[in-house]
Amino acid sequence: MSYLSSQYIQCEAIQSMLDEQFTLSNAPLDPMPALEAILATQKANGISQSVSDGSGKVKSVKVVYDQRLLESAVTDSSGARTCTTTTETFDNYTTYTIDPAVWLKAEEKFDTVDLATVCTEDVQSMIAKKINKIVDVLDRKVATQTAEELVGLTGEWSTLVTDDNASDELEISTYISEATKQLDQTGLSDLDTALMQTGYNAPIIVGGTKLYKYGKELNAGCCATTGVNVLDLYNQFGKALLYDKRVATALADDNKSMVFNAGAVALITYNEAPQVPNLGANYAKFKVNSPRTGIPYDIVMNDTCGTISILGYANTKLVGLPTDMFAVGDEFRGVTMVNKIKVVNPA
Repeated sequence: MSYLSSQYIQCEAIQSMLDEQFTLSNAPLDPMPALEAILATQKANGISQSVSDGSGKVKSVKVVYDQRLLESAVTDSSGARTCTTTTETFDNYTTYTIDPAVWLKAEEKFDTVDLATVCTEDVQSMIAKKINKIVDVLDRKVATQTAEELVGLTGEWSTLVTDDNASDELEISTYISEATKQLDQTGLSDLDTALMQTGYNAPIIVGGTKLYKYGKELNAGCCATTGVNVLDLYNQFGKALLYDKRVATALADDNKSMVFNAGAVALITYNEAPQVPNLGANYAKFKVNSPRTGIPYDIVMNDTCGTISILGYANTKLVGLPTDMFAVGDEFRGVTMVNKIKVVNPA
């Protein structure tokens, strides 16, 4: 008898068990606010997550956009109006895709001899627990990878911003003196001004403890690390300010944080598993959604001489706005709505 038959591998039943086990688990959650904020705002903005059609074939998404015209292109004229022009602009485009040959993998195994006296429901529950462990670690690894990709999508601040350094990091002070720990109230207004000048309307800030503690002291758009409703935060405070250990690690500096506008970045996914589970005598391939993040993962199970291997695959990529959305000479040239912030305090 194969434990990979449709008697035991019922995807809807396993997904339901995954969701139930996650809900009932008392284990502490590893905070991943950057990933959760990206997914929450992505869903709220109706951004599609998948670039595959479930048939194992990659879909590339081509995004076409126009650069806005510069004010300097407007002429001050008089006299008779003309009816022809020599000015012509062209569409720009960028393509988002995922390399199906680059993925993350986690695995578990168990022996069928352990299931000899177990009923069908308990077999399904055991399989679900093994898959849940895989999904949990894939969620955490995707969160780490996404934090690194977020840093890589850093754009420029508007040319109106004067407090950024040569590395395109907005420098703000949180203390008048690092020694006395006296709060510098101007740091928050400097931050808000730079965000306004760069066109932010729903900023989400994630990163090191220095800015997080400052926000906590001022009760300015924070503070949480997991299970946070970022939409509620920036509706209440005009921004969301969160500590994320993974972003801080990616920045390699606890004084630094990242800010992105809601909807400016999106996590896209690729799945090789078909929509209908592929079940064989000793093989199964199907897709499950993380109960925590909703990210779809491919699950492959294989029965080899009584040892069942369970492998989980994640194929995700964080994408952002193109760097040439604005023309040369525009104050927003290079702006992608993803920026760095650095806390610099006097001694």
